[in-house]
Amino acid sequence: MMAASRFLQALQQRVILGSGAMGTEFLRRSRESGHPLDELNLTRPHLVGSLCREYVEAGAELIKTNTFLANRLRLAKAGLQDKVGEINLAGARLAREAAPDGFVAGAVGPLSDVHASTVEKSEAFLEQCQSLAAGGCDLLLLESFRRKEDLQLAVAAARETGLPVVSQMAALEEKELEGLVPADVVGVNCISGDQALASVKRLGGMSDRPRSAWPSGGLPGKEVLPGAFAEWIRALVAAGARLVGGCCGTGPEHIRAASLLGGVR
Repeated sequence: MMAASRFLQALQQRVILGSGAMGTEFLRRSRESGHPLDELNLTRPHLVGSLCREYVEAGAELIKTNTFLANRLRLAKAGLQDKVGEINLAGARLAREAAPDGFVAGAVGPLSDVHASTVEKSEAFLEQCQSLAAGGCDLLLLESFRRKEDLQLAVAAARETGLPVVSQMAALEEKELEGLVPADVVGVNCISGDQALASVKRLGGMSDRPRSAWPSGGLPGKEVLPGAFAEWIRALVAAGARLVGGCCGTGPEHIRAASLLGGVR
């Protein structure tokens, strides 16, 4: 629990800036498709490690692992279900090598669209969370969830590891945001900065937990410039967000701008 308390204590003392997107950056750089991007931890570790280091150099204190879809049910579609532990351990190691003095967040994505029983989903979440914890992650980051029931399964599994849990939903309505309450840190991601700001303000009246926000950087052809992204981060910090970072469409240049202009230093 030493690593766990280190993260939570730091969050009480200062705003922590996290990394930007992994998946959209890999697609932009490597133009690979047809294989789970999480598999890059094994097949192209230099690419993953390089991006993690770029985020650290840009000013990120917390680095997400490249493991968003690295659970048994997702990986089975590519015949990689027996590599769950290997892929998650490698993801944690690559992030730690890039940020030896920072924080590593084990990224866990949703399963609401997967046809499986509740037990199967719970077991898949638990296996992934345990692998990330074994890899030395400081916390578990549950992100891009849209259904409360799905998030509750993930939170329960993450709690089994003893690590701090950050739960984030791609949600706007107060009824949906209620699903965030059971975690150590609650927040939103994969929505615009303006939407994230509204959600962070709503969460302030719903929970006394530290709040997080990781807005997206737009879509191809509708990208948000780094300066505009930094202004979003500044507004989110002013509204009470303690953990901030970037979601889809953000890269090292967005995190660098946030570090310099976003009010996190």
